Amino acid sequence: MGLIDVLLLDLDGVVRHYDPAATDAIEKRSGLSPGKLHETAFEPRLLQRVVTGGLTRAQWVDHVAAAVGPVAATAWATQRPSVDREVLATIRRLRVAGVKVCLLTNGTDRIGAELAELRIADDFDEVFNSAEIGVAKPDLRIFMHVLRVLGVPRSSVLFLDDSQANVRGASAVGMRAHLFTSASDLTDACKTYHLA
Repeated sequence: MGLIDVLLLDLDGVVRHYDPAATDAIEKRSGLSPGKLHETAFEPRLLQRVVTGGLTRAQWVDHVAAAVGPVAATAWATQRPSVDREVLATIRRLRVAGVKVCLLTNGTDRIGAELAELRIADDFDEVFNSAEIGVAKPDLRIFMHVLRVLGVPRSSVLFLDDSQANVRGASAVGMRAHLFTSASDLTDACKTYHLA
């Protein structure tokens, strides 16, 4: 099956989680219809501009505020995510065992600061942020960029993401790729490739 040298993980929905109930509560308090914040913030064209570096996170929040009001937008933008402790424990164990662990996120210009705030910046050997690269998952070019920077064979990279489209993108360039739905998916993938 071949050795895995690099574990490549998505950030949101894998390592870091936002509570949808918190967003629901903001919408209720602000008199917004259910789903309005998500629909506004993650409108595909707007999101694409943010995650490819065309807009800063602050500008993104301004766009959301223009549609839903500044109070709701600020409350949404300042939510505190949680870190998946089980995933983090696996990451730390693998790094001690000599596996390189990297992030590949469709992120904003604030990713570095956000990782530092969560105190997990030092848990990754490399952070690949689409906002800095200028291309976002599932575009195959971002996966090729990661492979070029890491300088490893594509089959030696194990990628986990909570988006099926992103998993397909990684598979298309020859990475071993698995859909993430919970920490047990990471554990199972590590066992499959004899990492844990």
